[in-house]
Order: sequence, then C-alpha cells, then structure tokens
Amino acid sequence: AVVSTQSTGAEKAVCLGECGLDFSKWLCPTSTERDEQKAALEQQIAFSKRFDLPLNLHSRSAGKPLLELLRKHSVRGALLHAFDGGRKAINQGIVDGHYFSVAPSIVRDPSQKQVAMTVPRDRIVLESDSPGLGPERGVTNTPLNLKLTVTSLAELWGSGKNNN
Repeated sequence: AVVSTQSTGAEKAVCLGECGLDFSKWLCPTSTERDEQKAALEQQIAFSKRFDLPLNLHSRSAGKPLLELLRKHSVRGALLHAFDGGRKAINQGIVDGHYFSVAPSIVRDPSQKQVAMTVPRDRIVLESDSPGLGPERGVTNTPLNLKLTVTSLAELWGSGKNNN
C-alpha cells in the first residue's frame, strides 16, 4: 500500500485507521509479505505524524512487531484494536501510552480477557467490530452485542482481580 502524500482533506480527518499488521499464517505466510506490511505501516505512521492524527491499529498475530514499530517511530496513544499479544506485549503497550479495544468476542476469546484484566480501565475502549469479532465465531456480529462486552467486563472486574 502506498500512502498518498497529498494533504487534500487531511485537515478534516480525526484519526487514521484502521491500519496495522495482520500476520495470520493464511494471509501472510512469508517474511517478504510481513516486511511489505511493515513498510506500508511505516508510511501510514509517517502520514499520521505529518497531520497529527492518532492511529487506530489492527494487530493479528503481530503484537510484538507492531509495538516495536510504534516504539521505533515514537508513537504514543494509539488505539490497539483487538490486540492479541501476550501479557508482556500488553504491558509494553500500557507503558507506551496506548489504548486497547475490547469487542464482544471477549465472551469466547482468552486474549481479550487477558487485555481486560491487564490494561487499566481508563485505557479500555469498547468496540462492536461488526460484522466480525462477535460472541459466536462465524456468526455476524452487530453493535447490539456491546452489552455482552459490558457484562463480561463487569464480571471480570467484579472478581477483584483487577484493581485498575
């Protein structure tokens, strides 16, 4: 992907995204393809910095490489959409000032639960991510399922395991 260097309309934008890295084996099986995605993301980061736009970032099977690129380019305060990195990567994201979204898939996805239990509450953003990331794999998601996200978070946080 090539990011346009034209600024037409950029002053009206409030965020750049959803962009990011998707290293799913079925989508991105080679290191060459992963390097191409990284190069495209670096262009998008440069564009966001040029116009002072926050980033909404997708990360699938690419938590560590995504965070490494964000650090390399001194990006802070990005929204990490459906982040599936481990606890160490989540903690790095917290230190670097990023926000994490949680979708209705939290009811079936242990990585989403780990995000919710690790990230401070003031850094959690709810998202519907329709039609994907619903409570049931393969079933079309709708924004109505956000109530399931809220219920799941209340149950997790009510357990006393997260005092953020």
